[in-house]
Amino acid sequence: MKSQVIRIRNLPETRSVLQRYQLKPTLFLVSMIISGMLMVAAKPYLMLGGIMMTMLGAFCLFIMPDGILCEFTREYLILYNRRRSDDCMLIYYDEIVSWKYERHPSADELIITMVDGSTQKQECYSKRIAIYMRIYVADKEARVRAKKL
Repeated sequence: MKSQVIRIRNLPETRSVLQRYQLKPTLFLVSMIISGMLMVAAKPYLMLGGIMMTMLGAFCLFIMPDGILCEFTREYLILYNRRRSDDCMLIYYDEIVSWKYERHPSADELIITMVDGSTQKQECYSKRIAIYMRIYVADKEARVRAKKL
């Protein structure tokens, strides 16, 4: 099996990353800052809300840590969220049996089942990773059954 846990420094230097899934929603935070500034400039009664929105967006954008959760290339997927911060999981698309995206109250999960029977789990914070998986590994998605109440 070609898929394995490797050190980040051992990743191929010539890899071409097609999509990168990051922890921080940068576009949303920038739009939040701009909206807050527009609220401050628009009306005096919106000033407090605009200042709070701008400060919250700036705090999240500049102070909170960011990181890469996974990268998609033409041949494989790289999962970075490992116990050791200098390790990553290299998963070739042809070795994936199935994958599914599960929603949970705290953090969603991408669950990948491999040909050797092992399971890889990746915490996710938006459904965007499922969209990328449907692009690159569309034919191997396992449908999640709805739970009965």
